[in-house]
Amino acid sequence: MLWREAKDRGIKVWEFRLFGLPRNIFVAEFSNGERITYEGIPIPAHGVHQVSWLDDKALLKKNFCKYGFPVANGGSVITLATAVELFRNLVAPVIVKPRNGSGSRHTTLHIIDEAELARVFNVATQISPAAIIEEELVGAVYRATVVDGSLVATLRRDPPSVVGDGKKTIHELIDEANKHPARSGPYFSKIKINPAALKELDWQKHTLGDVLPKGKRVTFHQKVNWSVGGTTADVSDNVHPDNRELFERVAEVLKAPIVGIDFIIGDMSRSWKEQKRCGIIECNSMPFFDNHPLPFEGKPRNVAGAIWDMMEI
Repeated sequence: MLWREAKDRGIKVWEFRLFGLPRNIFVAEFSNGERITYEGIPIPAHGVHQVSWLDDKALLKKNFCKYGFPVANGGSVITLATAVELFRNLVAPVIVKPRNGSGSRHTTLHIIDEAELARVFNVATQISPAAIIEEELVGAVYRATVVDGSLVATLRRDPPSVVGDGKKTIHELIDEANKHPARSGPYFSKIKINPAALKELDWQKHTLGDVLPKGKRVTFHQKVNWSVGGTTADVSDNVHPDNRELFERVAEVLKAPIVGIDFIIGDMSRSWKEQKRCGIIECNSMPFFDNHPLPFEGKPRNVAGAIWDMMEI
């Protein structure tokens, strides 16, 4: 997206390779002849001063508490004994994930007992010496992307799901959803009925043969990834002013020229101050933003344009 936007603006971009291998390092030359070198996403000179703990989930939570930002109750642990102790002081269900960036891998939701806690603690610590255990928040996962201090796009990231009409079974609703042309690729996938989907359905006390009441939603995976049938919806025009203020304040505290904020909340059009068990789950200094111009539903948002606007000022 950055490459295409640069080309449209007449900005020349080269990729640096070492022995033919990509290194995620680029050089951009503007129309005035000025050149910059950047890794992944271009940031202005002042961006190097962003806080060092931006990508550390545990330190992020600790520091955000000082500012009164909403976060899930929980903490970081390095042994199973301390994990169990923390678990006993939280309100189940909880989520367990690696302390350091994992791209949602090795993350498990819906933990309600100590036996399952022990299993998923071992899963999380396969890629990180410490694990985060925290109360599971309620609502959809949103990605709010702030560029140069302004919220430029907000996307709802939905796990594979269907909504009842009071007539069709869940299986029939899946078949109908899979007929959507966007699910034929190259970005979005069909909803898959596999053991993980059946387990998630069982968690919600449903089977494939149930007829869902009108308006009720069920999900089929703990993840929101496109590859498992997840979808996205742009909600940028419906963000409550309190939520917008929160996201922009977060970027200010992080001193980050670009930040992707993952936020769970029941209704983005209502203030976070009025909703329980909502909060920031993590922030990303190098966020994937290609989902903003390619939503499953809603208006595309040109985040790459906002980034180059910041760089050309």
